[in-house]
Amino acid sequence: MSGTSVKKNAEVRMVTSAGLYLTIEDKGYFASFADFPYLAALPSTQVFNVEYCGHGHVRWDDADIDLHTKILANPEDYPFHMQTVSFAATQMGRRGGSVKSARKAASSRANGLKGGRPFNKRELVLT
Repeated sequence: MSGTSVKKNAEVRMVTSAGLYLTIEDKGYFASFADFPYLAALPSTQVFNVEYCGHGHVRWDDADIDLHTKILANPEDYPFHMQTVSFAATQMGRRGGSVKSARKAASSRANGLKGGRPFNKRELVLT
């Protein structure tokens, strides 16, 4: 069999609430949104715009996402998962807010001596 008859492309065949079904070089792969959350964030105009780069590499050029068939076939072997930007920002904010330092403790004590956090004053609107 010559190599000229083998299809060399990638195509998103189906999108479900759980993930994407892709065919790459005539082989099917399911990309779960739990394993690949950045694929869930793709708008419908970009999700079907996938291109085959060769040697098992696929790319969503508009979204700057690259994947390999090894990762799609065995996502459990690749424990590092990319998160969406908003999720990553939330996690960084949690880590930064939970930091305890001498400077932060001194600032909190000084604020407590002033009476603590001020109450929100609600204005009474008469209708």
